[in-house]
Amino acid sequence: MTTLLSLRHVEKHFGHVRAVNGVSLDIRQNEFFALLGASGSGKTTLLRMLAGFEALSGGQILLNGKDISHVPPNHRPVNLMFQSYALFPHMSVAQNIAYGLEMEKLPRTEIRQRVDEILATIQLSALASRKPEQLSGGQRQRVALARALVKRPQLLLLDEPLGALDKKLRGEMQLELKRIQHQFGITFIIVTHDQEEALVMADRIAILQHGELLQCAPPREVYEHPANRFAAEFIGVMNVIPVARDGAKLTAAEGSLIRADIPDGMGGDLVAAVRPERLRLDAHACENRLSGRILATAYHGLDLQVHIETPAMPKPLICRVTADAAEARSFRTGDVLSLGWSRADTRIFAA
Repeated sequence: MTTLLSLRHVEKHFGHVRAVNGVSLDIRQNEFFALLGASGSGKTTLLRMLAGFEALSGGQILLNGKDISHVPPNHRPVNLMFQSYALFPHMSVAQNIAYGLEMEKLPRTEIRQRVDEILATIQLSALASRKPEQLSGGQRQRVALARALVKRPQLLLLDEPLGALDKKLRGEMQLELKRIQHQFGITFIIVTHDQEEALVMADRIAILQHGELLQCAPPREVYEHPANRFAAEFIGVMNVIPVARDGAKLTAAEGSLIRADIPDGMGGDLVAAVRPERLRLDAHACENRLSGRILATAYHGLDLQVHIETPAMPKPLICRVTADAAEARSFRTGDVLSLGWSRADTRIFAA
C-alpha cells in the first residue's frame, strides 16, 4: 500500500519538556490509523503538528513525499475534526457543511452538489434545514465529520471525536466512522486514549508513552504480542506475575514453574503475563498452573470476571469466564480454584 504521510524523527519541546521525542512513522493511503496513549503521552501534540498548529522542534513531516513541516495550516490538504465539533449554532446543517467551501469561493452549484452528496453519505439529507441544537449527539458528530470531509482533504485528523458521546452511541459511531472512511477512501488519523475504540476502528495502532513511540502494529498484534510491559497493561487487561529466573527456568513466588519463551537478550527482573480470557479453570493438563481463592466476581453480561487471590502475585489475578461457563457452575467468595494456561499464551517482559 502506498505511503501517504511520513514522520521523520519528529520532535516537540516545551522548554525542558520533550512532548514528542523522535517519532518516526509511515502512514498509508486509505488507512485508518490510531494514535493511542495516556494523558501526557504526546499524541495530541503530534496531531497538532500534523495539522500545522504546532511548530516542529526537529524532524520532518512529508505528505506524498513533499515536506509540509513549515506549511501553514490553511495551505495543507489536511482537515482537523475537534472533539467539541464547533458547529455554528445559528446555521443549519447544510450551511454548516457548506461553510468551508464558501470560504474557498467555489461556485454555488458545486457547493450545493457536494453538500447534497455528503448529506446522503452521512444519512442526514432529511435534516439539512435543522439547527445543531435540534440534533442528537451522534447527528452533530456526523455533521462535524461531513464538514471536514466535504472539502475532500487528503488526510483527516480526528481529536477524540467520540469523547462526548455515551457508551452505546460511541459503539454505533465507531462502526459509522469506519464505514464513512472506507466509502471516501481518505486516510483517517484518530487520537484516543480509549483502547477499545482503537482496537475496533484502526487498521494500525501506534502506542505512545512520554512522547516516544513504543509500538506500531495492527490491533491483533498489539493485543496478542505487546512490545513491553507498559503496552501489555495499557491495552486491555493483563495479569502480571513476578518470576524468578534460573537460566531458562522461571518460577513464580509460590514455587510454580512458569513455562514460557524468554526473549533473547532479556536480563534483570522479569514478569510473566497472561490475558484473563486465556486462563482455564481446573485445567490440569495445561503447561502452566496456579491455584487461588476467589475474592470477588464482576458480572459484565457477556462474561464474568473472577478476581482470585494467589501467592504468585501481589494483585488479584483476573480470570474471564464466558456466560455459558458461569451458568454451568457457581463462583462463591472464598472458593479455591485451580487455573491453567498454555506456554504459547505467556508473554515475558522486563519488570
